[in-house]
Amino acid sequence: MRYKIGKDIVIRSENAAKPEAQSSAYLNRLISQLEPVRSSFDFGCGKLRYERVIAKTTDILGLVDSEVQFSRTQMIRGRLTTIHDHVRRSNHVEAHTVGQFASHAHRYDRGFCINVLSVIPSASVRLGIVQLMRAKLKPGATCLFVVLYRNSDFTRMQRLPNCQHYGNGFLMDSLRGYSFYGLIPPDDLASLINRAGFVVESTVLDEGTAYLWAKVPEDVRGPVRFSIRETPENFQIRAAP
Repeated sequence: MRYKIGKDIVIRSENAAKPEAQSSAYLNRLISQLEPVRSSFDFGCGKLRYERVIAKTTDILGLVDSEVQFSRTQMIRGRLTTIHDHVRRSNHVEAHTVGQFASHAHRYDRGFCINVLSVIPSASVRLGIVQLMRAKLKPGATCLFVVLYRNSDFTRMQRLPNCQHYGNGFLMDSLRGYSFYGLIPPDDLASLINRAGFVVESTVLDEGTAYLWAKVPEDVRGPVRFSIRETPENFQIRAAP
């Protein structure tokens, strides 16, 4: 997704996406040990960094991201292609824009939101996205949230002349456009997840990354309808009245 700040700055979150070759061994091991479920989604799937390991734990996998991310030509596992073309080669992996994800009736058994919230510069968009994920999961279903809360490289990067402080992180201007990199303390992450209607089950901290498992309560309450607007320059989401 992309986010507009002021009149001129467009944050390109796809700049922060990493390929499968740069996946976390810790997270790959964690996911591979999960019990299989019928259906899962990977919200903010990016360059499909964890698609293959998640797909082995579920019968149906929904990849959720922007049309920009799905349509752009990129290198995926050594092949120059698009995510749209990539999923056409699979009989159990589907690609949904956020709007499509919100509008279809299916509710999932498990969700993943990996290194997504910390690259979103808007607190209201973060809340809307987490509320949407809660609404798309069945009562009793679980979701894994992964965010950075500490990174020594960020301290060095923030001193660069093309960087400026913004919110709980910083903006970086490069030849690929603006990117946002944020840090979310574990307590702030838990507060956000609870506010969106989840119940936090556990949090593990490992080398500057927080791994939080949350559950949808059986008597779930909260918004189930959302107003979503996505353009090539800006993404917005909020719970509809």
